[in-house]
Amino acid sequence: MRLMTNLRVLFPVLATLGVIVPATASAATLTVGTGKSYVSPCAAIGAAGPGDTIEVDAGTYAGDSCYLKVDGLTVRGIGGRAKLDMTGQAIAGKKGIFVVGGNNITLEHLEFTGAAISDDDGANGAGIRMEGKTLVVRDCFFHDNQNGILATPLETAGSSLLVEYSEFDHNGIGNGCNVGGCTHNMYINHLDSFTLQYSYSHNADSGHLVKTRALENHILYNRIGSEGNGTTSYEIDVPNGGLTYLIGNTIQKDAQAGNGFLVAYAEEGASNPVQSLFAVNNTFVSAKGSTFVSVPGGFDASGFRNNVFAGAGSALSQGTLPASNLTGQDPLFVNAAGQDFHLLPGSPAIDTGTDPGSNAGFSLTPVDEYFHPLQKVARSSDGKLDLGAFEHSSGGQGGSGQGGQAGSGQAGSGEAGSGQAGSGQAGSGQAGSGEAGSGQAGSGQAGSGQAGSGEAGSGQAGSGTAGSGQSGQAGIAGSGQSGQAGSGTGGMGGSAGNGQGGAAGSGNAGAASKGGAAGSGSAGHAGGGKGGASGSGKSGGAGASGDAGGSSQDDATAESGDDGGCGVAVHRGAGAGAGWLLLALGAAGLKRRRR
Repeated sequence: MRLMTNLRVLFPVLATLGVIVPATASAATLTVGTGKSYVSPCAAIGAAGPGDTIEVDAGTYAGDSCYLKVDGLTVRGIGGRAKLDMTGQAIAGKKGIFVVGGNNITLEHLEFTGAAISDDDGANGAGIRMEGKTLVVRDCFFHDNQNGILATPLETAGSSLLVEYSEFDHNGIGNGCNVGGCTHNMYINHLDSFTLQYSYSHNADSGHLVKTRALENHILYNRIGSEGNGTTSYEIDVPNGGLTYLIGNTIQKDAQAGNGFLVAYAEEGASNPVQSLFAVNNTFVSAKGSTFVSVPGGFDASGFRNNVFAGAGSALSQGTLPASNLTGQDPLFVNAAGQDFHLLPGSPAIDTGTDPGSNAGFSLTPVDEYFHPLQKVARSSDGKLDLGAFEHSSGGQGGSGQGGQAGSGQAGSGEAGSGQAGSGQAGSGQAGSGEAGSGQAGSGQAGSGQAGSGEAGSGQAGSGTAGSGQSGQAGIAGSGQSGQAGSGTGGMGGSAGNGQGGAAGSGNAGAASKGGAAGSGSAGHAGGGKGGASGSGKSGGAGASGDAGGSSQDDATAESGDDGGCGVAVHRGAGAGAGWLLLALGAAGLKRRRR
């Protein structure tokens, strides 16, 4: 411990002298929880150095709120989400539960709730207040705050925010709309880049589900909807325009919801440098009977490609919608009332898409689909692109997401064996490396053995044979839905659990539409039912980091004069030997001076 303390004192001194210091030398892992080194996340954050990782045991940490000023810090929940509950308590700086001033910060597997400040102070408390330049938020849950995330970077050049596999629910609480600025599930100011992917934003209390003023926005493969809430305003608000990609999202509004538009683009003025909106393969659903998307005068709608607009009302407030979009027809959803917007056989959206091309080197072709909850699945392809967020042949694949959410959801989403029932890529790789479902990938048992014990889905779905001896009923990989891949329309056939893993999860797969053998495939394709898709995909996630930038103030206004991030940059590469030599000399010198 004394050596580590000496190194932490010495590293910043060496860095200021231009000495190259090995990055890993000062990095440490700090543990939080009962019997661990620290009793609360903020206690560990206060002791952390640049590049450190803080691992927080799952549980509730009430009254724990602080600034994160150290660069390169990672804070993650272990064994489930760590809950930071500030209900009825003062938040750091009257800003947020975590006020992130450092750069290159990563927050994973955390829950934020109860962030609120008084009307006199602005009524804009946030689960996370971003003031640094670069932040990644992964597998986090924001609920019952005034803002879920409020991003107001103090330096905008090069700023970026990436949010993935995260949920936002009933934020926007309080009286903000009456005291100078509404609050929202998430509110992103003028960053250079904002990316939201594989996430679920719903039921905002009074504001928007997604609001962003970023110069460039990538909103990809999300579930965004009011879902029964009568006070939610816009689903997506891009008030200053900007280069914006909406790809593969479901965007839904109820009849009793607030503002009629689902998406509002540049309604406060097209002030961002680039004004281009690309909306590709989204499913827009509105019971409001008003215009779906608000765009400014002279808008070029050529970027709208392969979308489904379901419900009464015009697709655009002005401009001509290209022919490769579906309007005015019943798309034949599996279960619209249950928010399942997959396509039934015979849908006019099947096989009627066109190649969306690319823009400035960025491909507009959808490659993934949102898989509830908080997962992704690869979008299948038979050479004929369907309209909307879901390819008809995508049924039967288990979701790929965070460890602990391995393969949950419905294989086939209501269609018995649409596409490859149970024979997708579910279970390829490990079930969420790291915490893969806390030992159980996808909940329940995958046939014999437990999916998640050992290498769930890596070669074998669970251990032993997946669903051996079972034929389409309980015991098929993926409990919860009795292992029936793609429950809903059916037909018989397919032997569940026949052999090693590959046929796991077929069950009553029956007639697979658009090709694909129901229940066939190679080992590890667990597939059907709840959880059977034993979690191919991310443990802690990955994904492209955004860029970012901008300040600007509006609804939930930022306060000036706040502390920015600090911390000394840690250098890597050549010259490490000289760094170690000086370290040794410095440590010896410190020891002599103490004598």
